[in-house]
This record gives sequence, structure tokens and C-alpha cells, in this order.
Amino acid sequence: MKFYISVDMEGIAGIALKEQIYRGEMFYEESRRLLTDEVNAVVEALVQAGATEVFVKDAHASGFNLLCGSLHPLATLAVGPLPLSNRFPGLDGTFDGALLIGYHAMAGTPGALLEHTFSYADISELALNGAPIGEIGIDALLFGRCGVPVVFVSGDDKACAEAHRQLGTVVTYETKKGTGRHAGLLKAPRRVLAEIGESVKEAVTRRSECKPYALPGPYEMRIDYTSTNLADAHAFEADGVRRQGGRTLKLEDDDLMRLLVRTFR
Repeated sequence: MKFYISVDMEGIAGIALKEQIYRGEMFYEESRRLLTDEVNAVVEALVQAGATEVFVKDAHASGFNLLCGSLHPLATLAVGPLPLSNRFPGLDGTFDGALLIGYHAMAGTPGALLEHTFSYADISELALNGAPIGEIGIDALLFGRCGVPVVFVSGDDKACAEAHRQLGTVVTYETKKGTGRHAGLLKAPRRVLAEIGESVKEAVTRRSECKPYALPGPYEMRIDYTSTNLADAHAFEADGVRRQGGRTLKLEDDDLMRLLVRTFR
């Protein structure tokens, strides 16, 4: 069996502050260890469940956050700030499932730890075909385009609830409960390392219940920016682009990948 892991940082056990997730901040190096330990626990669980190949995409910020020298020996690591059209290098239809580790809720989610959608500073909300969507849904769509279902999601309680709403059948594991952007009840990382593997094994066992995530076209993306200045900078004259109010753009396209690339250009 083959599995593809995409890992973010905000939903990893023990992480709640911006000082933990930005390179150069005082707690960032400790967060790299927390991140690597949690990914290793997931990879080891996949191996115990029968996986023979595991790809790991470092999907946080620069894409160079995991401690490569401490990574599980079975993992093949994809790094770097790749464009959305190549967000998951090596992905194809031969993978049995995808796992989203350490993910966070979409921008504007009440009580969610470190909630945002791709950018803390720029985007206040994305809505695809009229429904709000965050990184969980967008990455699930990217995996779904290759026929690969998301079988497991971990993060805070709000991220796990979002995964169930967006994807339907999926196994989740809560690393913490959020009460605000930088406030919550955090499980001890050692407890998470001891528990998360059993949930991963359950996801492998139930993978046939999960379907590749897909939405029918045509597609419309509404982008609510945090300022009129950002909307000004991203507005351009082209077919399928409309300005709606000071901070909002709407993009239309028949092709999902083309729409997503235009959204984050």
C-alpha cells in the first residue's frame, strides 16, 4: 500500500502561538521537533498497517520545517514552496489514500486555534460554488483530482469538525481543543504520540469507505480580502473575473485547477 501525507504545523500537538510557527521566532525550533515526532508516529502506524511506501509533503510556509535527519526512514520527503499546480509532487492514482496531519480550520472559524486560509494577512474568506472552503477542502480536491481519497485528518477540534462537514466519511484525531486563535486546551504531545497511531490504523482499515473528494463544475470562487488595497492589487481585466464591493473578487472557470491557480496567483 502507498499513502501520501500532507503536513501543516498549526494543528500539531503543543502548538498555539505564532512564535511557534515562524522561522526565526523563539519557539520555532522546538516546534520543528514536535512536528517531526508527530509525522514519524503517523508514518510508523502506516508501516504497521501494511504500507510499503509513504510520501510526506511539508506543506507549511517555506516547506522546509521537518527535521530531515530525524525523519522516519520509510518516508520520502517532498519539500519547498511549490506552486499550487504542483503542490503534491509525485502524486498519482496509485496511492491508496491521503492523510492531512496538523491541519487547521478555515479563516474566520470561531474558537479555532491559528485559523486562516493560506494567508493570515490577505484572505478573510474563500467560498467555492457558494460554500466556504479552507485548506482541508482545497487539498482534498487536489488529491481527489488524482482519484486519491483523504482518509485521515488531524488538528484541533474545529479542524476535525470541518473535515467531517467537508468530506463526510473520514477518520479524525483531535490534538487539542481551541477556544480562540491563540487559546485552547492542548493535549500533551507525548499523549498524542501514544494515541494518534491507532486512529491512523483505523483510517487504513476503513479507507474503502472514503471517496475521492470532487465537486461538479462550472466553478466560482469568491475571495474576500482583508483590505481594499489587496483587492485592488489582485483585480485584473479578464473573462470570468468580477469585482464585488471593495474587498471581494469573484472568479469563474470551467476548470478547477485553473481556477485555483488564478485564485492564488
